[in-house]
Amino acid sequence: MIANFFNNHYFILIVFLLFIGFLAGFIDAIAGGGGLISLPALAYTGLPMVEVLGTNKFGSTFGTGMATYKYYRDGLINISTVYRGLVMGFMGALLGAYTANHISNSFMRVIVPFLLLFVFIFNIFNKKLGLEEGEKRMNEVMFFSIFGFIFGFYDAFFGPGVGNFWIISIVFFLGFTFLQASGYAKVLNLKSNIFSLCIFLFYGKVNYTFGIVMAIGQFFGGYLGAKSVILKGSKIVRPFFMTIVFINIIISFYELV
Repeated sequence: MIANFFNNHYFILIVFLLFIGFLAGFIDAIAGGGGLISLPALAYTGLPMVEVLGTNKFGSTFGTGMATYKYYRDGLINISTVYRGLVMGFMGALLGAYTANHISNSFMRVIVPFLLLFVFIFNIFNKKLGLEEGEKRMNEVMFFSIFGFIFGFYDAFFGPGVGNFWIISIVFFLGFTFLQASGYAKVLNLKSNIFSLCIFLFYGKVNYTFGIVMAIGQFFGGYLGAKSVILKGSKIVRPFFMTIVFINIIISFYELV
């Protein structure tokens, strides 16, 4: 019904996608989870689901790229710190993509909701976690090497919630604030987005018209979201993070049931 309405009102559809792209980019730059907004919106266009996924990756790559640039320009990302996560993440993503084509990932739909629930409850009982720099529980080189591979594999194999997992892992194991963790999560997510987008482009599963519209919205949303975090710090990230994790939990358990 909604798809039919948009088919008959193309201009409204373009404005709708532009607005949703901006909103998704804004939220994703702060705490991740922009796909919770952009994917359903693109599904209303009537595109096949594989093109919805490919078009979403096209738009989100620009939004994440803009947010990453903003974080980097303001000194919140040290490439020498995170490059191992990028290298190991690429290796993990290759293995994850290969595995996804040979082994069913349906069992992840059972595991991930409970992992997200654990993250949510853990944060409820640790209300000051990430608001100030905390205890460093792991060497940075070791952390980005290990978790870069693990989350790179997971993102390519299944994916949902990977931005949330990155942020809480960085906060807990490295003692970073939510502000710092958001910056590093963005650059690591950008790697995954580019890798996934290349695959969708190769198979021709991107609608360029909708993708460009979403990209414009996400570009400006990503900039404003990152700027808001930089100006207001970790206190703005935590409530956004908790909200996105909670929504992820509801959706994950709904799909599971």
